[in-house]
Amino acid sequence: MIQRLLLLTALAEVALSHPVEEGELQLVQVVIRHGDRAAQDGYATDKSAEVLFRGNGELSDDGIDNAHQQGFDFKKRYVDQYKLFDERYIPSEVRFRASTVPRVLMSAGSFSNALFKRTRGGNVVVPPIYTKDYNDDALLAPDFSCTNGWDEVQTALNLTNTDNIANDALVAMEQQQWPDSCKDVPANKVDAIIAELPNKAIKMPLAYDKCAMMPAKKFMYDYIELLGGGGDHYNELRLKRTVGMLTQELLDNMDDVSNFEILCRLSISRAIERPRRNGELFQKVSCASKTDKTGCKTEKFRVYYSHDVNVLALSHVFRSIGTFKKITPAFSSALVLELWKNSKGYHVKIFLKNGQDAEFVYTGLSEEDSKLDNVKKVRTFWLPISGWNSRSPANTLLRRRWNATSRRKPEIDCIDE
Repeated sequence: MIQRLLLLTALAEVALSHPVEEGELQLVQVVIRHGDRAAQDGYATDKSAEVLFRGNGELSDDGIDNAHQQGFDFKKRYVDQYKLFDERYIPSEVRFRASTVPRVLMSAGSFSNALFKRTRGGNVVVPPIYTKDYNDDALLAPDFSCTNGWDEVQTALNLTNTDNIANDALVAMEQQQWPDSCKDVPANKVDAIIAELPNKAIKMPLAYDKCAMMPAKKFMYDYIELLGGGGDHYNELRLKRTVGMLTQELLDNMDDVSNFEILCRLSISRAIERPRRNGELFQKVSCASKTDKTGCKTEKFRVYYSHDVNVLALSHVFRSIGTFKKITPAFSSALVLELWKNSKGYHVKIFLKNGQDAEFVYTGLSEEDSKLDNVKKVRTFWLPISGWNSRSPANTLLRRRWNATSRRKPEIDCIDE
């Protein structure tokens, strides 16, 4: 009986690793956290500021190096192994979008230049990285300024108002839920000890090390989950605010690829030009090159550089949050959505690469759930605001109104559901 159970377990693990026939890789989308940084406020030791010389919240030298290593790992997988895009950098094949926060932009630059072959003169190739002002970026910049949608948080933490909810919730959690195993560590150093733990140039007290290795990371996971509205702190409105538009863009991109062959056949001898979603730049789909069966070419690798809140919330949407095992996302953690086409149609494989030292871990969608049509059902079960379809006339108008003003988000974000 025991041998039979072991055999079944082994077979289940094989099925989990290879749930469906792969076929041809069509599109890869990466939502990734910035590299190692200093804490947003304060330091773990007296020497930390000297090592983290760029200041609080800024990328460290380790962060630059680790983002580059993460990029190199993606190159090995998608350039060397799958030949998805050209190592010489062809603008029509890849696109990079980042939050405008300096540590995020710097991480995106370091990651991206690891993907491509150097020039003949030995210089690195850094592709353009598109961004928007933080206050206008509903795609990648988390915003906690809306005062509604926090009722259960207020009740659980006994908060009187939500004017500064992100900070007040953390302070309350530090006072009420700080782990007993971290009793010798000031709770307000939680961000600092997690941020500085991997840095070999910083030697923290032993109690800080022990706390940061696990209890503090679980504590921070709970807080980040709460902010984004996912996991055990599921809140539909907060989840939409955090990754609603990003989810819609990822799904739209997969739609574009799955419908692309039809569009290209209709326009085989000319370029199709249409506005990008969310008021971004125009995208050109060129049908002049002869690089595939249809004679068409489109972006195959899209990277969205962002923050831990976005990565964790998006993992909830795509049923991958359990892969984190309730530990806060590592620096440079990446959620990867691969779109494949095989004899049965299009399907999606989702991986987590939780930091530059981690492997690509399949997050466990079954063969049925991985079908593109089933993956796209997240639109119906978690974006139920009436008519919320990025291509509907109503929401096209909403986006135009939003982009024509200085407002950060559409009115939909702060309404009471």
